[in-house]
Amino acid sequence: MKSVLNSAAALRFAALSAGIAAATFGVSLAEPNSASKDTSATAQQHARALDTIRSGEARKFRVELDGYVPPTSWLPQILGGRAVIEARVTPESYSIDSRVRAAGILDWFVDYSSTLNSRGRITSNGVTPVFYQALDDEGRKNRQTRITHEDDRVDVTVTPPHGNLGDPPATMEQKLEAMDPMSALMALSMNPDATIENPCQGVMRIFDGKGRYNLHLSLNQHLDKMDAPGWKGPAFVCNVRYEELAGYKKKTPEEIAAQKRDLKWVNIVLADLGPGEPRVPIKIEARSGKRGKITLVARNFSIETIDVDRAEIDDLSALKGG
Repeated sequence: MKSVLNSAAALRFAALSAGIAAATFGVSLAEPNSASKDTSATAQQHARALDTIRSGEARKFRVELDGYVPPTSWLPQILGGRAVIEARVTPESYSIDSRVRAAGILDWFVDYSSTLNSRGRITSNGVTPVFYQALDDEGRKNRQTRITHEDDRVDVTVTPPHGNLGDPPATMEQKLEAMDPMSALMALSMNPDATIENPCQGVMRIFDGKGRYNLHLSLNQHLDKMDAPGWKGPAFVCNVRYEELAGYKKKTPEEIAAQKRDLKWVNIVLADLGPGEPRVPIKIEARSGKRGKITLVARNFSIETIDVDRAEIDDLSALKGG
């Protein structure tokens, strides 16, 4: 029983750390390479997705994920959760939403679901978050987190509040330089540091309402063909290095060293849709010495061009709370 609960915690940790939530099964597969066929002539003129979008185009993508966790570090993986992530990006704004719940045998023991929503603006520097909300339902324990970004401050409301904010807690400066987990997912897809050959560059600075951490990206390899249920086209494999900064329990140097040793590696796989198109995460894998391997993989993935004028009206209304 304890090992199953630990697996659920591991799944949630890996999901939120990457700004993407755990998932599993459900909807029928779209044609795996349908997304790559919807690229525009404008996109082919740009190396970065950010340039394509800011030139006057808009995209919408949907990813359905299967989440697998090991009941113990030495047993095979089992189905752990289901998630759907839907995002829309226009020349001026973006929205990204995720619905997550436990599934499979974990659902017998863990009553968990989560809804994450993020809204923000697109600028020449990439993604600028405006508002984030997370609704976590853990059976008898429910929590709502709201983060609002202003020019000179970040307002955070957590209900019920955390018992403590970590040692040390995140400073205002650390909050201002960061973005929420879902905005980080959008930022990864629209990475301003990306090149045609390497989208796995830069540092993702993330604040989730309590924890402040960085994800350092580097290129592992490019695959000519990804063998995943929801995507069988080319893909980039990114290495990720996780770095805690604030908002966590104070650790001794020995505990910090042990944590680094335990997290063997983390990879994020991005669908390669061609120059000028978003690089959407379709697989995440993390290997822990204590928890084993955790895998999040796309079962279904689609991306399409959408009407800019209609999308702008809808997104700006959402940013204003309408």
